[in-house]
Amino acid sequence: MTTFTFPATAVPADHLQRVPLQIVSPSAQPPDGKGWLHEIKHDGHRLVAIIADGAVKLLSRNARDRTELFAEPFRAFAAAGLWAIVLDREIAVPDDRGVTHIDALTEAMRLRRAGSLAYFAFDLLHLDGHDLRTCKIEDRKALLRDVVGEAGGPRLVTVDHVVGNGAALFEAVRQVGGEGIVSKRAGSPYRGGMGGRDWLKTKVTEEGAFVIAGYIERDAIAVAEMKNGVLVPVGQVKFGLAGKGLWQRLDGLRIGPSTRSGLVRVRPELVAGVRYFGRYTGGWIRDGVLLSVG
Repeated sequence: MTTFTFPATAVPADHLQRVPLQIVSPSAQPPDGKGWLHEIKHDGHRLVAIIADGAVKLLSRNARDRTELFAEPFRAFAAAGLWAIVLDREIAVPDDRGVTHIDALTEAMRLRRAGSLAYFAFDLLHLDGHDLRTCKIEDRKALLRDVVGEAGGPRLVTVDHVVGNGAALFEAVRQVGGEGIVSKRAGSPYRGGMGGRDWLKTKVTEEGAFVIAGYIERDAIAVAEMKNGVLVPVGQVKFGLAGKGLWQRLDGLRIGPSTRSGLVRVRPELVAGVRYFGRYTGGWIRDGVLLSVG
């Protein structure tokens, strides 16, 4: 079994049982300069993996136990009985190019296809009796590569990074249809449960014009787009600031009573400008933001 050389800032400590996660703040574009590490943002559920004594425990960002759902990628590692370890990253389902989308994970969960799950480890918080959260991110990631390189597998992998030139990585992720990137300040410790600007996420966005086909009063509009001469629903968008007073306008266009879900259908006379963060496999837009109505 490998013996690791720990950074001087590592703290001897009992194994962690609960871990406040480092908060990732949104950013309109990746930060510039060599003082940043940039990595691909995988589209799934963030999980802390706590592995010790042949057992694995998986906790969501709000500390809910998700072991039963997502343990499959960790079984071989846990059974090997190598080191007590705590990892931070995303559980997701990659396609044949390695690109991940949340709806693929949802489908795998629904069909109980545990073999398609992969755990993309991006940080190492505890290893073999040492708390690493006070160490520089570069040191944590170097140890992470050693650990996963020796004991990982096709479903337990390390997320690599580039130093500087985040704009180029972001554009490459955009080209393959990925979710975005995360940029991390070089030399920073792991500040669990804290805000700040050490970890920044830049998500791929698109803008489009969609027909308003309905609304839920004071809450959201239902949008659609024309396909082969037919209006096809593509999701809902919250009113937001750009929707001030919009539902009164839409009320004058309503067609019949509201549905059981509270949706009021309207005559398709208004068009919404929307910014959104990609699409689900079925074509629905993700996390739409209302920009304008015309």
